[in-house]
Amino acid sequence: MDDNLRIQCTACQGFAPASQFKLHYKYKRVVCPSCASGRTEQEERKKAAAAKAEQLQPKKPAGWDKEDEFLERMARIKEQDFKAKVEKIPGTTLVKFNCQKCSYLFKYDPYKKMPRACPYCNEDVPNLKAYTF
Repeated sequence: MDDNLRIQCTACQGFAPASQFKLHYKYKRVVCPSCASGRTEQEERKKAAAAKAEQLQPKKPAGWDKEDEFLERMARIKEQDFKAKVEKIPGTTLVKFNCQKCSYLFKYDPYKKMPRACPYCNEDVPNLKAYTF
């Protein structure tokens, strides 16, 4: 058999040497090596996942640029970071607070604003009145 003979795969429409084609149980026909190994299916799944992720992203308004993208990303990171650091203690007015500098966990009273600094590293506690408890 001539090794230079290239045949078109009926599954993926790609070309491969005729000697490398194999019978595939799912397609019920001979297919190229990439279809036989499942590589074609993996690529199709990746493309479908990328298309789905692209559809889920909201449309940006006119005039949206890299600076706006950066500011949105930083605001999202700051919000997630702060939500993870403050937790309300049920039945009291206190909250659990993780220090942003040393990650020390301590109780904080947002109404009396006590303690004013982290007991471990003496870092000032940020203003928490903007956040609802």
